[in-house]
Amino acid sequence: MTQLVLLTNDGSLVIDNRRGVFLQAATSHHQISIDLTGYTVYPGLINAHDHLELNHFPRTKFRDVYPNAREWSDDVSQHLNSSPYLELRTAPLADRCFIGGLKNLLSGVTTVAHHNPLHPPLKRWDFPVWVVKKYKWSHSLYLTPVEEIQWSYHKARRQVWMIHAAEGTDEIAAGEFGELNQLGVIGSNTVLIHGVGLTDADTQLAIERGARLVWCPSTNLYLLGKTAAMQQWAQTGRVAIGSDSRLTADGDLLDELRAAYATGQVDAATLVAMVTEYPRQILKLKEGGSLKKGQSADLIVLPYHDNPDKALTSARRADLSLVMRRGQVMIGDPELVRQFPGQFERVILDGRGKLMAKKLVERVRRCTLHEPGLQLDASSS
Repeated sequence: MTQLVLLTNDGSLVIDNRRGVFLQAATSHHQISIDLTGYTVYPGLINAHDHLELNHFPRTKFRDVYPNAREWSDDVSQHLNSSPYLELRTAPLADRCFIGGLKNLLSGVTTVAHHNPLHPPLKRWDFPVWVVKKYKWSHSLYLTPVEEIQWSYHKARRQVWMIHAAEGTDEIAAGEFGELNQLGVIGSNTVLIHGVGLTDADTQLAIERGARLVWCPSTNLYLLGKTAAMQQWAQTGRVAIGSDSRLTADGDLLDELRAAYATGQVDAATLVAMVTEYPRQILKLKEGGSLKKGQSADLIVLPYHDNPDKALTSARRADLSLVMRRGQVMIGDPELVRQFPGQFERVILDGRGKLMAKKLVERVRRCTLHEPGLQLDASSS
């Protein structure tokens, strides 16, 4: 059994490289030790909300500020048959999904909650990130018939059930929680997305019912000029951060962390929990968001900082020294990646030289869509 031993300031992390899981301290005749002194190791991040097949679209709006997402949706629908949206809609589904997965992986995300049908490409073993499989969803009150919302919620049973709700600042958005409550779909498996229009009373009732919230601040600020109030939610631990797609968001989950920190509502330590521990609980995941024995060996590495939480909430994807998925290095700084087993090729990510797993590079080359900021180099390490 091949083992990777990551020598860290907080104690060694041992990885069964064959199965891609963390072990307790163990010995093996086939160990490779990697010294991570001078670095900080974090669990792979969990993105609690993305539309993975929409990340190849440009960020889009047709007004400075919208009162609610319904009006934004109506505006967008009127442009879908014109450039560039028409051409982008015809791209292969596998490539559209791949770009969404790649965007997440490059930002240190190893687990994603997808809000749309679970397309076949998202189930592939070699998809860049692990996509949550056990969930039910409705889009929203404005795009989903109420009968379908109730049917979807009750079919969820013990699975999480997700819906866009109160995504706006007007009376229409403010009334959505009451409508959902009347429909009987606010319970312990309900995950509300956005929640900008929730009143204090709505929030208190949602918390009492055991509901959860996913916060997407950059999308909210871009479309609505306002984001959700976090004080009550942050105290419960039942709130996570989602990146949404590039159609409306700043970019990736690290961008979202910076946007969340800039609101001044939540401290850095709580924000880190919102992309690790909290979403694992909210999404009812058996693993992820930790560096514990038996968990998938998903992790990210940053240069050491005396405040590791602040370091993560201010990081950009090119700052990540290493991204590991199931015990395999996916991308990282050359001086670090060269210490690991595997085949890698040179790439440029947002102007910085990196080494990327050869199999991932090959998939990037086959993709008909381009990941912004990523350039391939024909030479290998």
